[in-house]
Amino acid sequence: MKLHFYIGLILIAFAVFDFVHPVQPIALWYIPIIWYGYIFVVDSIVFRLKRSSLIVNYPKEFVFMFLISVPFWLAFEFYNLFTKNWVYFGFTWYIHLVDFTIIIPAVIEGFMLLNSLHLFSRFKAVFPVKRWELYLVFLLGIFSAVAPILFPKYGFPFMWLVFFFLLEPIDFSFLKSGLLYQMSRGRMDLFYSAILAGPLTGFFWELWNYLAYPKWAYNIPFMNTLPKLFAMPLPGYLGYIPFSLSVLAFYVFFHRFVFKYKNPIFR
Repeated sequence: MKLHFYIGLILIAFAVFDFVHPVQPIALWYIPIIWYGYIFVVDSIVFRLKRSSLIVNYPKEFVFMFLISVPFWLAFEFYNLFTKNWVYFGFTWYIHLVDFTIIIPAVIEGFMLLNSLHLFSRFKAVFPVKRWELYLVFLLGIFSAVAPILFPKYGFPFMWLVFFFLLEPIDFSFLKSGLLYQMSRGRMDLFYSAILAGPLTGFFWELWNYLAYPKWAYNIPFMNTLPKLFAMPLPGYLGYIPFSLSVLAFYVFFHRFVFKYKNPIFR
């Protein structure tokens, strides 16, 4: 295994030890410490499976993910001003910023891990995409962008689809990339890896948030009295599916403008 595998294990072990025997102010950084460890471990496993990974072969792209992860999540913080679906306890602004850096890398690395395992390799059917369908998806993106603001109680689920609906048609039509583009060329396996990457990552998000301090709590309409796994109502985990699709669309869009070549996550 690569060196960063062992670095990741050390970070995870350190975070677990600090949870059992908390030492301030280190305990305040539990979330980023354990997530950086997770990302390093998963990336090294991807390299072991594919002989290629972001850290080893595409370090610039790896760093780029952390940089764009902050503005990506700040868009959802804006929507939360209207929906008020979650609230934070014990965070400072600088802990927030560090926490936000791990969002895109965590989902992308999970996506690459699932893809490397070839769990869905037999699903190679072509998913045809017509131009009018791309226009319709983009219009849905516009609706999704305003619905959580105008109708927060009922429109909050649409915020998780905003970037997917708005950017996938652009990724497809102008950048010749993105998930829909890959699906139209027979890579349905990438779609299944993408929708599974969300709940996979979400499980660890909720687990480690449940154990951490500082942490966040939820106030989701129609779900607060439902059974929970950690702090999240069980139906809420379905929200990680559109969220992972938005992560991929956002990353592909900005990657193409910066690096100008085929995105390594689809290789």
